[in-house]
Amino acid sequence: MDKLRKRKFNTYYWTCIVVAMCTLVLSNIEWQTILSFLLGATLLPFYTLDERGKELFEDYEEE
Repeated sequence: MDKLRKRKFNTYYWTCIVVAMCTLVLSNIEWQTILSFLLGATLLPFYTLDERGKELFEDYEEE
């Protein structure tokens, strides 16, 4: 089950990157705006939902 969840999040991250690249190429929106939406769409789920994010950003207050 853990492997399925990891694959699901990897697919989500790659989809966000492809959408951002297509938006960058096909629209006249500034690249900073596209980059900020990409970072928000990938970092928030990575930190809050994905276990890999919890391992990377541990709370040191628990010690």
